[in-house]
Amino acid sequence: MSTRDLPLYATAVPTRAAALCLCLLCLVTPASLRADSADLPGGPPQRTGSFAIGPETGLVIPLSTNRLCPDGYQCIADLGWAVSVGFSYRWANGIGLGFGYEFWLLAANGVYEITVPQSFLGLLQYSFLPNHATHPLIRLRGGLLLLGPSFRVATVGGTAEIGAGAEVEISHDNVFSFLVTGNLLRTRAFETPGDGAIRATSGALDAMLVLRVGFNFLL
Repeated sequence: MSTRDLPLYATAVPTRAAALCLCLLCLVTPASLRADSADLPGGPPQRTGSFAIGPETGLVIPLSTNRLCPDGYQCIADLGWAVSVGFSYRWANGIGLGFGYEFWLLAANGVYEITVPQSFLGLLQYSFLPNHATHPLIRLRGGLLLLGPSFRVATVGGTAEIGAGAEVEISHDNVFSFLVTGNLLRTRAFETPGDGAIRATSGALDAMLVLRVGFNFLL
């Protein structure tokens, strides 16, 4: 059974659980766990900014795939995994700007060996509670999307992301992060030769939920 056929509450459960864990972690992190280094994210006004680079990975859960998976054909965008790397600059006020590259490995139900959306992204994020060891954050990303079988390009388009989560300071130059993001995708129409399906011709957008964890190394 495709994830398109799952009831709404089934896809809502991971979001609610992640949000609850985020709230509990932020509440129990004591204010006394303060970061003394100038390199940590967020930070009081006297901190200087820092560069951050790091990998991220997560579970991709389709929410709406009407464009990529038209009725009467197999879905090429089922459950999968996300892998990315990002580079950003963090200011002392909690604002971060940067860019990154991300690819997903999605189950394609035999139409493709595997479906791989690749994206080149710009990033904007903001971190809260700088005096805690755990910093809640919100993140926006968007950019160019390439999609096809096994890292080949069958079509191009765009993608946008909004997410919320938190960063946990592990040391003065290492930060663990977890986020829940909603991702929107739109591509040009294309054909999958294996079944002759013309895809991405109807519907506005495809939507995915991604449960993410990552690390950032502060330079």
